[in-house]
Amino acid sequence: MVDGYGGWYAWTDLYGIIQQWEAFGVFTILFPLVLVFAVVFAILEKVDLFKNRGVHLLIALIIGFFTVSNPYVGGFFMYFFSNLGIGVAIMLALIVLLGIALKPGEQAWKVIFGIVGGAVFLVILARSGTFKWIFGENFWYWIQANSALVVVAIVVILMIVAVMTGVKKAQVKGKII
Repeated sequence: MVDGYGGWYAWTDLYGIIQQWEAFGVFTILFPLVLVFAVVFAILEKVDLFKNRGVHLLIALIIGFFTVSNPYVGGFFMYFFSNLGIGVAIMLALIVLLGIALKPGEQAWKVIFGIVGGAVFLVILARSGTFKWIFGENFWYWIQANSALVVVAIVVILMIVAVMTGVKKAQVKGKII
């Protein structure tokens, strides 16, 4: 932290500047607006739906403003991306640990990285309140009450995926099962 930063507004530190930005709405309105605008504009440019860059710009801007008019969106983006930073740190630590533990030719890192990445993604969604928003207020109570059912469902789904990938590999090799 830099103490005594003399700006045009007042003597403050960097944390004070971040607090001023937060009070001004930079993190809950401006950054989500720019993010949604950039993503929608990039998609429209890639698809080239209207064959007119000005129309793409206008549509992306309008969608961005509609998006930030919902007070939930700014908070969602703020919590989601702050928790995403934690998830990225966990994934980097996992990459380092896998690099130490696994041999260069092994493919097990893909499975481990996929499972941990999915779990980190679910934790990020849970911490950002997405599950409560999608499934309602009693979602976590239902999960706790039916945790055995959830675990069995996950195991069954993983078994089906394993069998289906095994069938595809066998068909690719030309074998008939």
